Amino acid sequence: MIHWKKASAPLLLVALVSPALLNCDALNKVASAAGAGCPALTALDTGDFSNVHLQGDAKGELKGFLEAVYDAKQLSVETEASLIEACGELGKSLGVDETALKAVPADGDGAKKVCGTVSEKIKSMINAAGDAKLVVTIIEPKCNIDIDQMLGCYEKCGVPVDPGALEASCEGGEISGQCEAECKGTCSVEAAASCSGECDGNCTGNCDGKPLKDGGICTGKCDGKCDAACTATAKGKCAGTCSGGCSAKVTAPQCSGTFKPPSVDLSCQIGCSSQAYKMLKCKPPRVKITAESKVKTDLGKLVKALEASLPKIINIELGLGKRALERATALVAYSAKMPELVTAGGTQGAMCAANGAEVSKKALAAIKASVSVSVSVKVSASASGSAKTDG
Repeated sequence: MIHWKKASAPLLLVALVSPALLNCDALNKVASAAGAGCPALTALDTGDFSNVHLQGDAKGELKGFLEAVYDAKQLSVETEASLIEACGELGKSLGVDETALKAVPADGDGAKKVCGTVSEKIKSMINAAGDAKLVVTIIEPKCNIDIDQMLGCYEKCGVPVDPGALEASCEGGEISGQCEAECKGTCSVEAAASCSGECDGNCTGNCDGKPLKDGGICTGKCDGKCDAACTATAKGKCAGTCSGGCSAKVTAPQCSGTFKPPSVDLSCQIGCSSQAYKMLKCKPPRVKITAESKVKTDLGKLVKALEASLPKIINIELGLGKRALERATALVAYSAKMPELVTAGGTQGAMCAANGAEVSKKALAAIKASVSVSVSVKVSASASGSAKTDG
């Protein structure tokens, strides 16, 4: 639930609160002496804000901020847990001792332990293969956010979005959806019996004019059959998802970038960003690995294992983890403005703002750590060859 309300009372002096944001212990002592600590401390651990009652005219913004902080904290844990699981899966396929693949999220340290062990195993297998080199080709994951759901969130904030502003609101991406008229960009069809374009799954036929033996991942143009979405230049009517323009209104619209309507204030953006991540749908990246020179048995085993598990690991860097990082970064930036939203006499609010800022920074650091670990595994896989990423 979103709890945002426009503040109208006099603002608390920033000079009173800002130093305390840098020193939570000092503010804890002040709040304790005044008998007005933050009532949301337990909620920041449990996520249950039903019994949290804040004071002051900015209580709506503050409670929404704290809920977003809790979501970011959980997101940092979920991101690391996904990475530990993916690295564990890869390590198991490579014969790593399973006791070395067990860890729990710990601000990035759990993933660092498991993925670090797996990275060393990858390097040792490549080194043992002598002159063989691995070439890793990565097609970035495609992520989309449901615009209709986001618009519903903004309406709850009391900030409806002008339908004419949808295109300008999709930053760093484009609008796609169902087009009942002429599609002017590309058309993506699931499980296409006949594909002549980019295949999100396995392509059976030709890849860039060359036959694919028994089918497989094609990082170029697939001419044949695709077992996932096939995206090609639109030729009039699109039976799937149209991107890049439609001669009529697009229905069930999605944004492949960040949906940030210019008319929506920052507090509402932060509140809805928690919902946005839950609505986000990402197709995992595609990874194709080829070995140059003669491939030994163990290296063939490595290639097979990497193609199965590396997409999940890279997704932390380029897909869901990337979006999580953007969201946590925005939340930390917003936390710096919280003193301006806590009204005069709100020692309790100052305490909550300080605690929220501290937790949001910790969540951001943990997500950054997971993204860094994801990158390190990719680097280990291409240490003897090369890695290239295609959009």
